[in-house]
Amino acid sequence: MTNDDKENAEKCQIFECIKCNFKCSKKSNYNNHLSTRKHKMMTYNDVVEAEKPNYEKSIPISNPENNINKCICGKSYKYRQGLYVHKRKCVVSLETEENSCLTDKELVGLVLKQNKELMKQTQDINDKMMEIMKSGYNNTTNNNYNKTFNLNIFLNHECKDAMNIMDFVDSLKLQLSDLENVGKIGYVNGISDIIVKNLQALDITKRPVHCSDVKREVLYIKDDNQWEKEDRDKNKIRKAIKHIAHKNSKMVNEFKVKYPNCHQSQSKQSDQYLKILMESMGGPGDDGTINENKIIKNIAKEVIIDK
Repeated sequence: MTNDDKENAEKCQIFECIKCNFKCSKKSNYNNHLSTRKHKMMTYNDVVEAEKPNYEKSIPISNPENNINKCICGKSYKYRQGLYVHKRKCVVSLETEENSCLTDKELVGLVLKQNKELMKQTQDINDKMMEIMKSGYNNTTNNNYNKTFNLNIFLNHECKDAMNIMDFVDSLKLQLSDLENVGKIGYVNGISDIIVKNLQALDITKRPVHCSDVKREVLYIKDDNQWEKEDRDKNKIRKAIKHIAHKNSKMVNEFKVKYPNCHQSQSKQSDQYLKILMESMGGPGDDGTINENKIIKNIAKEVIIDK
């Protein structure tokens, strides 16, 4: 074959790039095409797919329709570039994108509206809670005021002729049986019985002590012709308890007169006498303040004001 024949053969050969729909008769032109930006874009996916490991390569789908570049208007294109150019001018595609944006705006508007309604409902609930709290506070304040007002009326009007606390103490006429009872049931219960028994013997309006709150042991004492709320130390009622306990202990002499041999160990009253001596002085090893606290609690339960 001569050089002219080779040259004519090369001229008759066609070089074709199917991806880009490019044809030429010169290899040099074909090589130039392979380096163009268009060709690289059109064959980019093929290059990436070829470089993937076997387990990452996509598996072809048997249905050919899935490989068609199709517009929502129904038109199909062999290559994505053709579909891209078509979409820029397709009215159906543009309207769909616009409707999609409109739908997003409507969704955002709906969310904002719901948030606004939720905030309003929350504010309404808070306002109602504040009204309830204020109403409850006012009711509590009014109730406390009414209770205090009614208590003052009861003490200063209905109980205006009540005995003073120390006058009550001086008026007590203790019996030997009171002393014997203290020896039998103990100092706290025995002294409590003496005080409660003599208070209950009086009309409620004549009693020198009243309790408005058993749990907190809130006591009101009549002293020097005035009703006063006991302080934290409850000194007035403690003073009365001490004087009554002392009056009770003085009854020991009457017991000795009645039972002259009580101090002798062989006497039948010996054990009773020793028990009376111990309990009348406050009991074995008991703290005086603790005993007084117990007696005050017993008294408070019996002189509670029925509001």
